[in-house]
Amino acid sequence: MPPQTSPEGDYAPVPRQGWWSRNWKWAVPVGCLGMLGSCFCFAAIAVGWGYSSFKDMGAYTDAIAEAQEDPHVQQALGGTFKAGFPSNTQVSTVNGRTHAEFVVPLDGPKADGTLHAVADKNGEAWTFRTLYVQVQDGQRIDLLDTGDAPSEAPDGHEELDPEGVPEGPGPDEAEPSEPPAQKKPGHDTDIEL
Repeated sequence: MPPQTSPEGDYAPVPRQGWWSRNWKWAVPVGCLGMLGSCFCFAAIAVGWGYSSFKDMGAYTDAIAEAQEDPHVQQALGGTFKAGFPSNTQVSTVNGRTHAEFVVPLDGPKADGTLHAVADKNGEAWTFRTLYVQVQDGQRIDLLDTGDAPSEAPDGHEELDPEGVPEGPGPDEAEPSEPPAQKKPGHDTDIEL
C-alpha cells in the first residue's frame, strides 16, 4: 500500500504563528514605556495641580506680597524679584485650623534670597508666626518686624523729622527714666500665684 499523503501534497502550509509570537519583541518595550509614561504624566499632573492650588493659597500670596512691598527686600535683591518653585511645603488642616510652612526661592536682579514662612489660619485670615527673607549674603530681613525704631544718621547725628526739628523729647518734656532694676529670682518677698 502506498504511503498516505495529505490532499495538498508534500507542500502543506506551515501553521501560522499567533500575533504575540510574531510581535512580542517590540510589544514588550512599547508596553513598558507606555506604562512608565502614563505614571510620569499622572505624577506631573498631580504635582502641577498641587503647585497651582498652593500658589492660590492665601498664605503664599500674602507672603509674596509682603516680601514684594518691603523696601529692605527690594534693596537687598535689587528691585522686583521672581518667586521660584516652593519647597519644603507642609500644609495640614485639623479641626478647621490650617497650618502652613513653606520656603520659596526668590530670584532678584542683584541677589537671590529665600522666603521662609510659617502661618496659621483660624477662620478666614492667615496669621504669620514666622516670615523672613534670607539673602544670599547672610542678611536676614524680618518681614514681621513692624516697630520702626528711630535711626541715627550715618554721621552720628540725630535724624530730623520733616520740619527740621530733632526727634526726641521737647524742651518741656523730661527724659524718660531708666527702667527699674530687675529683681533677682528668689529674693523678692512678693508671692505670685
